[in-house]
Amino acid sequence: MAIVTPPGDMKEYKKSAEEENNDASMRTMLLEMEEHSQFPNTCKKCHLPKPERAHHCSVLFSAGYFVVFGWRPFILCMDLNELDWPYYFPRAIFAFAIILAICMGLAIGALCVWHYYLIMTAQTTVEFYNNHYDKAVCKSQGEIFVNMYDFGPLENFKRFFNICEQYPWYTLFFPMPVPPKGTGRVYEKCQEFYMLPESSQRAHVLSQQESQDIEDIKDI
Repeated sequence: MAIVTPPGDMKEYKKSAEEENNDASMRTMLLEMEEHSQFPNTCKKCHLPKPERAHHCSVLFSAGYFVVFGWRPFILCMDLNELDWPYYFPRAIFAFAIILAICMGLAIGALCVWHYYLIMTAQTTVEFYNNHYDKAVCKSQGEIFVNMYDFGPLENFKRFFNICEQYPWYTLFFPMPVPPKGTGRVYEKCQEFYMLPESSQRAHVLSQQESQDIEDIKDI
C-alpha cells in the first residue's frame, strides 16, 4: 500500500476540497490565505505548486503505510507454534543465518526507532536536519526554538496515523486504506508558534521551504 497509494496532486486536492462541508472548506481557505499567499512555493522537480512540508519523492508515496509496514512483518514472525525443524541444515549455513538475522534486525530496528522518533516529534527527515541547525542558531542568540508542527508526542502520533472516532487505533492492525488527516496541503500549527514574533514565524517558514527546495534539486 505504501507503493501503490498515490500521494495526490493539486487536481485531486481541488476535488476533495469541494466535497468538504462549508466549515472545513472555510477553515482550509483561511489557512491557505495565511500560508501560501505569503509564502508561495513551487516544486523544483515537477514545476507544480508545492504543498507545505512536501518533498518530491519518486519511490515512497505514503509514509504512513511505510511505517506500518515496518512492524507488521515483525508481528507475523512471532509464530512460536513450530519450534522443531526436522530438515537437514548445515551448521555453517545455520550460523550464517543467525548472524544475518541479527545484523538485519539491528539495522531495521534502528530504522524503525528513527521513524517513530520523527513521528513523535512531528518532523520529516528533511525538517529534522533543518530544525537541528535552527536549534543551534536560536540557542546561540538566546532565543527559544519552536517546532511549529509539534503538538506533543501522543497528539503527533494520532495526527500522523489519523487516529480518530472514524478510524480507531486498532485499524492500524488491518491492511485497510486510511486517508491522512487534513488536506495534505496546509498543516495546522501549534499555539506556541503563533506566540512568536511575526518576523520569527516568517523566517522559520521560509527556512523550511529552502531546505525542501534544496532536497528537490538534489533529486533532479
